[in-house]
Amino acid sequence: MKVIKLSFVLFLLIIVSACSDSNNTSIKVGSEGAYKPFSYVGKDGEMMGYDVDVLRILQEIDSNLDFEFKNAPWNALFLGLDSGRFDLLANQIIKTQEREEKYLFTTQSYFVSTSQFVARSDDETIKSVADLSGKVAGCVVGSAHTKILEDWNAKNGNILEIRYYKDLIPLLQDLVNKRIDVHLNDPASIADIIKEQNLSLKVLDERISQSPVYLVFRKEDSAKALITKIDSAILKAKESGKLSELSMKYFGVDQSK
Repeated sequence: MKVIKLSFVLFLLIIVSACSDSNNTSIKVGSEGAYKPFSYVGKDGEMMGYDVDVLRILQEIDSNLDFEFKNAPWNALFLGLDSGRFDLLANQIIKTQEREEKYLFTTQSYFVSTSQFVARSDDETIKSVADLSGKVAGCVVGSAHTKILEDWNAKNGNILEIRYYKDLIPLLQDLVNKRIDVHLNDPASIADIIKEQNLSLKVLDERISQSPVYLVFRKEDSAKALITKIDSAILKAKESGKLSELSMKYFGVDQSK
């Protein structure tokens, strides 16, 4: 009789263990890994950056969240989400009408992206947005800041000539070398690149726009429970001040909300 009872207890332990493992199934996170300081690969090959650290904070808050980070080029991230390679994307992504038609987003944002113009430090002809008439602006194809720039330019009589680039670094090199005059981006990311590459650039004070940043999921019913769980963890991270502290650490200002 004791043997039967012992066997039954062991059986229950196996079931509990299996359930525990299923609750902690890794959630595959797609991120660019080349967008410092938000998402980049460190010297040891580990994913680092603000967006990555946000999810690590969420893991600390909710032990049932177990994120596995995978990097891919920007133009492959949504393809990876569509194909099931990733369960969610964390890469400074804002909501657009086109994206909301195809994907689900967290309700809670974890960063507020601002769009501001960047110019050469020694360009005395550009001190504010009032000086941009007739200037040439460079933008990256597919970037949310590009759409913001196009809309702003249209509302202001198309005062800028816009040139399109595949990548940010060649664009910034052309800006420094006077092939273009300005670029629109988030100053938090531009400031890090300016410092790292010792570029002689300045950020204009005016904010063209500000947009909350969200985590992105496939439009499936199975994603909704995960979104609810992550939203709860983000809210707790905000209320506890952990996201504010992380933003101050990376940018010197609180852009977490």
